[in-house]
Amino acid sequence: MQTDSVARALAVVAESRAWREKLAAERAERLQKMQAAPRPFYVLKSKKQLELRLQ
Repeated sequence: MQTDSVARALAVVAESRAWREKLAAERAERLQKMQAAPRPFYVLKSKKQLELRLQ
């Protein structure tokens, strides 16, 4: 009975480790895509900035 609970605990640990690795891989992929994307020269904080630039 005790070995069954140990085996179950090991399975949970392996499952959470796999989930964490998958999450890290997705995060790294997202970061790589963000770095590859073209960036604007500036970021508008409000619509007012845009209106001032157009005048």
